[in-house]
Amino acid sequence: MTEQCPPKEQVSSKKDELKALGFIIFILFPALAATFVSVYGLIIWISLTFSGVASH
Repeated sequence: MTEQCPPKEQVSSKKDELKALGFIIFILFPALAATFVSVYGLIIWISLTFSGVASH
């Protein structure tokens, strides 16, 4: 039996999927995490500015 090569369309779609996965893992997730942490810190900072620091 002879092995059949996968169609070029399937190979390019796998490359596209890997590129998309790399983008999501190495760029999108860290950027979203940094954004969420920064926004959370800003919200805390603004709330402390208006309400004052809690006393002990």
